[in-house]
Amino acid sequence: MLRMLGKMFLKLLLNGVFIIPLLMYLTQATLTEAFFATYTFSLMSYIAIDQLFLRVTNNGVATLADVGLAFVFFWLVEKFFFHWSINFMNVAIIALVFGIIEFFMHSYFQKDRGRLDRHSFSDN
Repeated sequence: MLRMLGKMFLKLLLNGVFIIPLLMYLTQATLTEAFFATYTFSLMSYIAIDQLFLRVTNNGVATLADVGLAFVFFWLVEKFFFHWSINFMNVAIIALVFGIIEFFMHSYFQKDRGRLDRHSFSDN
């Protein structure tokens, strides 16, 4: 449990360091808005992609899923919640930076010997 919380904290820290300033630079987001959007997405991504999807796929597929989810999430947050001045290219940049961070995070997560994977419950 502590190992999982440590990984989640590392993910939140890295995303906060890179994505919050990027959102504030590319959009009209305030610190509070960027903080809320980034950490909401990071928690959602950690549960859906890192804990569920990454266990049954590989790093590349999980990273592509993260990039796609990031693009859709930040586009919808901008459209329905915060009304930032953001265009397609800015959302794509944010999603790609998030994907780069996630690629290395997934590599780190997969090196953990105690993790569950698709073969964890087989009788072999």
